[in-house]
Amino acid sequence: MFKIVRIPPKLHIFFESLKDRFLYHHFEYFQLLVVLMAFAWGRHTLSALYRHLDSRTRPHRSRFNNFLKVGRWDPAATLHQKAHELLAALCPQAREVIELILDDSKKAKRGQHMEAAGWIHDPTTGRTVWGHQYVCAVLHFRGQVIPWGIRLYVKKEQCRKLGHPFRKTTQLAADLIREFTPPKGVQVRVLFDSYYLCPAVVSTCRDQGFRYVSTLKGNRNLFRNGQKLKTAKHGQALFRKHKKTSFQITKPDGKVSYTYVDAGWLKVNGIGQAHGVFSRKNHDRRILGLVTDDPSLSARQIIRIYNDRWCIEVYFKDSKQLLGLGQYQNLSREAAVTHLHMVCFAQALLTHLAIHRRGAQGQQPSATRLSTAGLQNELRRMVWKDLTDHLKRFSTGDQLIKELQRLLIAA
Repeated sequence: MFKIVRIPPKLHIFFESLKDRFLYHHFEYFQLLVVLMAFAWGRHTLSALYRHLDSRTRPHRSRFNNFLKVGRWDPAATLHQKAHELLAALCPQAREVIELILDDSKKAKRGQHMEAAGWIHDPTTGRTVWGHQYVCAVLHFRGQVIPWGIRLYVKKEQCRKLGHPFRKTTQLAADLIREFTPPKGVQVRVLFDSYYLCPAVVSTCRDQGFRYVSTLKGNRNLFRNGQKLKTAKHGQALFRKHKKTSFQITKPDGKVSYTYVDAGWLKVNGIGQAHGVFSRKNHDRRILGLVTDDPSLSARQIIRIYNDRWCIEVYFKDSKQLLGLGQYQNLSREAAVTHLHMVCFAQALLTHLAIHRRGAQGQQPSATRLSTAGLQNELRRMVWKDLTDHLKRFSTGDQLIKELQRLLIAA
């Protein structure tokens, strides 16, 4: 592996519009960190990232550490600006639909003195871990996933110590919805799981004029003709007594079969009227309840649309494994928030490469779409090409060998 000598000129278009949001030399630190996070292999701590940088003409590592800790820019507003720019590059047309997808994730941390850290339940492992929890929102449009926002959840007792107002995870999700203004004439559909099917989130969707699609918890109360029903039992009864319909959805890893029963319009406790569907995937015994307030959607369309929510799970997986989401060691809350946004910018940079690789309309067949790892390799090839241009300046073989030895990263 070789060190990055400079930011390739082809990437300047991604960063140039954000320059006015930074003071002093922070724009330089921002650019380098974003490229390093998207480019680097292995660990993504600051010390590990700095190894990939040619430090001869670059700031000392302590400057980057100070950039993470000292908030002299607005990461949330800057990410919103970049998301709108990426969305504009896809040229959305009137009456097209943008999907705003919400979810949260956890990251275990070993630092017992980290601000905003606490004991949280991790449903993926079934254990309670010490760490951070954050709420994330992405935009899904024409097959592209664009980071929209990320919010670090801070427990009430920690908020008192830090002097910050307390916000529940559902309120943080509602804030992310409220902050999104779509292009004129473009519709928005918000996708989330059953945890976020609450008055705070749903009322924000209605205030914004957005539609939603969500799952139902098994113990959720439903009402039809004055009769009180439990979601799980009602779904089982419908599958026993009513005719079921089947269809298939083609995914990158193969076809998936769904069997469903259209439950019609129901009253969901605390939410209001919604169109319900109960479905079963392949041969699973579990019956999943889905609801939406969009009257234009059929039962089959509801299942297909909610299937798009899976892209945020892939987003979290790639961000953690390939881009270092959560791999920060600073104790301050500000450093954690900055790191989370920097990973979002690294993902946005890869999305930028994907959009311009296929052209503005982004309408090439899905089979040609690269994964996050594939887009990282595209970036690495771009950096390598820039490095070879740098090496052409050396006139003798001895100079070239010395420069290669200097730029080589020790294993």
